[in-house]
Amino acid sequence: MPSDLPVIDMPFFHSLFDHVSDAIYIIDPFTSHIIEANTQGWNSLGMTRSELLNQSVLSLNKDVIGISQWAEISEAIKEAGNFIFVGRHKRKDGSDYPVEVRTNYFIHNDVPYFVSIARDITLRAQHEDDFHNDDTIRAFALNEASDGLWDWDLSDDSLFLSPQWYRMMGYGPHEIGNPTLETWSSAVHPDDFSRVTEMLQEHLLSKSSRYEAKYRLKNRNGDFIWVHDRGLVVKRDNDHQPLRMIGLVLDITQSQLLTEKLFHRSQRDDLTDLYNRKTGYELFGQYLNVSLQQGQPMQVIMLDIDNFKSINDKYGHQNGDKAIQHVANTVPKLIRKTDLLFRWGGEEFLLLFPDTAQNTAFELTKRLLIKLSKIPFLTDDKNEVFMTASAGISGCPNHGCSISELVKSADAAMFQAKAQGKDNVCIAEIFQR
Repeated sequence: MPSDLPVIDMPFFHSLFDHVSDAIYIIDPFTSHIIEANTQGWNSLGMTRSELLNQSVLSLNKDVIGISQWAEISEAIKEAGNFIFVGRHKRKDGSDYPVEVRTNYFIHNDVPYFVSIARDITLRAQHEDDFHNDDTIRAFALNEASDGLWDWDLSDDSLFLSPQWYRMMGYGPHEIGNPTLETWSSAVHPDDFSRVTEMLQEHLLSKSSRYEAKYRLKNRNGDFIWVHDRGLVVKRDNDHQPLRMIGLVLDITQSQLLTEKLFHRSQRDDLTDLYNRKTGYELFGQYLNVSLQQGQPMQVIMLDIDNFKSINDKYGHQNGDKAIQHVANTVPKLIRKTDLLFRWGGEEFLLLFPDTAQNTAFELTKRLLIKLSKIPFLTDDKNEVFMTASAGISGCPNHGCSISELVKSADAAMFQAKAQGKDNVCIAEIFQR
C-alpha cells in the first residue's frame, strides 16, 4: 500500500455518516426501535435527535401496521440480507412523504442490527405523475379496472363517475344527471364523514402524498356498503392549489364484514360473548398502566360460581353453559359503565374496578352478589335455578403492581370466601414483596 494515502479513522466515518444527504437509521430488528440516526434522519422527520431515538419504526412508517407485520418484514430482511421498501414516512407534524428505503442486516459483536437508508422520492413521484397522459389513464381505468373511477374538477366541484361506479352503487348509467361533490359527500356515512374529509383535505394541502380511506357509502337502496377509496391530485395551478383529482373506489363490503367478524371472534369468548382471556389480558394491562401512571387505585375481583359442579350434575352440561351465560348477561347490568368484566375460564370471571378504593369495591361486590343470588335462570325444562357466587378482591398497589400478582391475590381471596361458606366476598392479604 502506498504510504502517502491518508489514514481513515473512526471520526472520519462518524462525520461521513452525519453528512450523507439520505436519512440513515440503525434499528433493533426485534423491537423495531431506532437506536441511532444521522442528522438527515431526524431533520427529514421534523424532529430532534432525542425525539427520534427509541421511537418504533411502526410510529414513523405509514405503510407498516402492527408488530406482527414488522415481524414478517424483519424475518424477510434477515433471510435476504437486504430489502428494498417503497412507502411513506410520517413527519412529526403528521404530514407524510414518499420514500425508498434500502435496509441491510448485519451483526456486530454478536448483536444483530438493521441499517436503513431512506431516500425522499417526492420529486421522482411527481415526475412519474407528469409523465402519464390524463386521457390514457382514464381510458385504461374505464376499460380495465374493476373499481369505480371518479374524476373531480375542483373549479366547479363537478364529478365524472365511471359506469363501474354506478353499477357498484346500484344506479342506472344515466340515473344521476350531473353528479357533483355533493353527490358523493351526501352518501358518506355520518360517522365516517369527518375522518374521511380530513384525510382528503390533508392530501389537497400536500400534507400526504396520496388520499386513501376506508369508509361506508349509501347506495341507491339506502344500504351502506364498505369501500376502499384512493386518489391523487393530478393537476395544480402555479400557486400549487389543486385543480383536478382522480381516484378509484372499490366495494370491500364482504371482506370488511368478514374482517370484523374474525376480529370480533378473536376478542370474544364463544359461549358468553364477553371479552376472552387473551383480550382481557391486553385490557387489564391498559387499565393497570393508567392506574400506575396516574396514581389511582384499581381493584381486581375474581368471581366464581358456587356449586357449579352440582348444577352440571343435576341439570346437565348444556344448562351448565346456560348458568355461565346467565352470569355473563346479568353482571354487566349490575356494575358501572367504567367497570370491565371478562371471562377468565370455566365458571370464573374477572372484574376490574378502575379508580376505585378498596372499601368501595368491597361494598359494590357485596351488593353485586346479593342481586345476582336473587335473579334465577331457566333451565331447558323451565326450572328456575338460583345461583350464588364467591368473590375475592385484590388492589393495586396494596396487593401488587403486576397482572400476575393481582390475579394470584384475588384468586386466593376468592378461595378464602368459598372456605367461609360461599356466597361471600373476601379481601386479599397484603402482598409481601
